[in-house]
Amino acid sequence: MISRHNQIVHRFITPSLRYIAMSIVAITVIYPLVWVFLSSIKTDRELIFDPWGLPSTFTLEPYVSVIVEHGLLFNIFNSIWIVVVSTIVVVLLSSMVSYGLIRMKWKGSKLVLGFILLGIMVPSHATLIPVYLNLQVFRDLVDDRMILLIPYIAGGLAQSILILSGYFHTLSREIEEAAVMDGSTLIGVFFKIILPISVPAIATVSIFSFIFTWNELLYALVFLESSTDHTIPVAILKFIGFYSTDWSKVLASIALTMIPSIAFYMIFQNRIVQGISDGAVKS
Repeated sequence: MISRHNQIVHRFITPSLRYIAMSIVAITVIYPLVWVFLSSIKTDRELIFDPWGLPSTFTLEPYVSVIVEHGLLFNIFNSIWIVVVSTIVVVLLSSMVSYGLIRMKWKGSKLVLGFILLGIMVPSHATLIPVYLNLQVFRDLVDDRMILLIPYIAGGLAQSILILSGYFHTLSREIEEAAVMDGSTLIGVFFKIILPISVPAIATVSIFSFIFTWNELLYALVFLESSTDHTIPVAILKFIGFYSTDWSKVLASIALTMIPSIAFYMIFQNRIVQGISDGAVKS
């Protein structure tokens, strides 16, 4: 009788509770996104007096205003440029460092890896003041966006090396040995063999770098002085005033900002999960 009862619980009740818990988590994650999109198409009056209800009228005026009148497309281009460059550099540098530390045998490799991973313990914004003072010498030489790439790239290396080094641990050495016996160089092995089979981990590193750089505000606010160089998070601040805030434009800008992140994550979500789970085996 007890065994029969346990079978019923295992077959029906346990999966039901699991689905209920997952549904609650999904609602808590999805609802804020839906609310932002629905609120961005409301009028200012409706947004103030009925913030939680469905929109009774449909208007794209806030989107037209932030794109046409306030030039948000230029800010989007700045964000895309910074994100693409920083992500590519982070992926290349972290993959090369991880390959040298994990796949090549030399004394002190574990010590160097541990020293690099200490960077994860340091909050990136805690280094804002010393980084800003040390990079002042470059302000007259290069564009502010180029300077901003330095803390973005440096800030993403430790986490990226952690993910890639854990993934490289799981790769078989027979593939590299066979390539070397066929006459391939070390650089050829890295670019033709290691990188192609490390796509899941690289996708994970790319999405983390993308999300951090795309949403980062404090460094961009400090380093980007010209309005033509502002990224999207900085551009949104111009709709927020000391005495009043244009919430319809703020929400429209936030909605436009969320679309690339959501789309990028949905495209590479399977790769991300695989990269993290494979790297966690021996990391």
